Amino acid sequence: MTRSKPAQLSVVERFKQGMAMDQEKWREGASYDLSMIASASPEERVALEQFMAPRSIDDWRDVEALAAIDTPRTRELLRAALKHSNHQIRTAVTRYAPDLISGNERSAALVATVESAGIQGGLTQALTEITQYHPPEVIDALFRATLSRTDNNGVHLAAMLMYLHGKADSEFDWSQRPFFLRFGNPDRAAREAAFLELCEKVGVDPQKYLPRSTPAVNGE
Repeated sequence: MTRSKPAQLSVVERFKQGMAMDQEKWREGASYDLSMIASASPEERVALEQFMAPRSIDDWRDVEALAAIDTPRTRELLRAALKHSNHQIRTAVTRYAPDLISGNERSAALVATVESAGIQGGLTQALTEITQYHPPEVIDALFRATLSRTDNNGVHLAAMLMYLHGKADSEFDWSQRPFFLRFGNPDRAAREAAFLELCEKVGVDPQKYLPRSTPAVNGE
């Protein structure tokens, strides 16, 4: 008796299987199987679009996949996602579909993330993008947030500013960690003292970001 061959899974079924995330993949920041999209025929790409389009965009991987499918419909969805309430989603659009948005939109999304997002909420992705894209308004946002944020995220912003100004060897120079940690101090005066030192290190006038009434470090 001849056994029948098992039915071959469609590209959508195979892609859906590849979307499954275990703890290790999630921790490592693994993408969906984008090679499947790259090798898809025009008909298969349409099928993938029809599968992805009705789904809610809940993760940066969804944005990445929509950008890879790259059809008029997915491009429309990505433009709409730039207004998403989630910083991580908006930042993912600026990263994976920069050609779909204006420079002002890209900068605005990064500025908003720098000002209020946490490391697990989009700031990590924003900082990665900022290493390559940092117009003046983004640099200004980094300085302002380094001074004003009362959480530990100011530590990472200070590290990035040192890197962008050529004063650190990496996005987070561990040899300068004690200095960066000063930006996690909830005390405003302590952060201002660290901020003035940061500005001196990178050659930037701190008065651009400090209230005019703020005294110098020595109290004079």
